[in-house]
Amino acid sequence: MQFQKIALAATVAASTVAAEGYTPGEPWSTLTPTGTYHCGVAQYTSAFGIAVQPIASASASANAKRNVISQITDGQIQAKVTSTASAKAATTTLAPTTTTKTTSTKSSSSASSCAASATVVPKDSSCKNSGTLELTLNGGVLTDGKGRVGSIVSNRQFQFDGPPPQAGAIYAAGWTITEEGNLALGDSDVFYQCMSGDFYNLYDQSIAPQCSPIHLEVVSLVDC
Repeated sequence: MQFQKIALAATVAASTVAAEGYTPGEPWSTLTPTGTYHCGVAQYTSAFGIAVQPIASASASANAKRNVISQITDGQIQAKVTSTASAKAATTTLAPTTTTKTTSTKSSSSASSCAASATVVPKDSSCKNSGTLELTLNGGVLTDGKGRVGSIVSNRQFQFDGPPPQAGAIYAAGWTITEEGNLALGDSDVFYQCMSGDFYNLYDQSIAPQCSPIHLEVVSLVDC
């Protein structure tokens, strides 16, 4: 009877943490989405960058110039506004809206079909500088060049903190690289860029009218 009470208390506590986000002092590497991306690779310890690939133009030439994502000193990441993006109606108001998250998941197939994804080879490269976001992936945990943890925080923004992640973080693990070479979280490789002044912040959900769906393409970083 006592064991049952303890088990019930543990279950309730775990549910509370999941609902409210990360609480400092609690294990954070278990903050993962429920789904996993089919054939996603959770281990890639060579340094790499990520570049925004608008989904509407995902079929563009592989040789097209990549705008690699940058990072500011506090760990937040930003995507530059390109000439195409700046033509959109821009607003700095990030008022939340009720939206349905778009997902892009891989259909199930036999385990043998995943063998080719064991080694990640980025299809494209980008120049790096002092502000370029530089990443490694180890067991589903994404870290930047300063060892900070990639997480989805309470307002659904993608950024780097700690470790540990900031209080209220929703996800801090469960990252993979897909067979197509995109970053994925759980069973989805769709993220959102949302205009904030003259740059974009990145989110795992659409949180405002000025958000658009994107893929985050994994790119190798080169000095140039």
